[in-house]
Amino acid sequence: MKFKYCLLGVFCIFLSCDKNRIYKEFDSNLENNRWNSNDSKEFSFVMKKEEIVDVILHLGHIYDFQFASIPLQMAITYPDGHTELIPINLKLKNEEGKDLADCSGDICDLYYTVKNKVPLEKGNYLIVITNKFNGAYLPNILGVGIQINK
Repeated sequence: MKFKYCLLGVFCIFLSCDKNRIYKEFDSNLENNRWNSNDSKEFSFVMKKEEIVDVILHLGHIYDFQFASIPLQMAITYPDGHTELIPINLKLKNEEGKDLADCSGDICDLYYTVKNKVPLEKGNYLIVITNKFNGAYLPNILGVGIQINK
């Protein structure tokens, strides 16, 4: 009987860890770890009520990425239909050439806050991340994602 209560307690702890997360999605559908320049990643979500949130970009890449930064663009389409374009020069390495991402073995996850403490009204949103790299593809990318946190 005590074991069942312990399991229930652990389950509740895991559920409560994400109580500030409104939305999270990660697209790892990349052939040969290449993010093609013509392959924009789309993320749609619904705000059930107005909230003050952080909009966070999640980039997964291979350890010791060959570029210090990469050019991206985020387009946020709001419920009223207008679209905000946000250019991003995503830094992957510091001045000493060390990865800024959290890495475990060869897999690195970089989280970059694009918008901090912004009000999002109730309604449907679309976020599109576009690779603006000057080439046919950006190599050694494991995936691209978005998080919306309270």
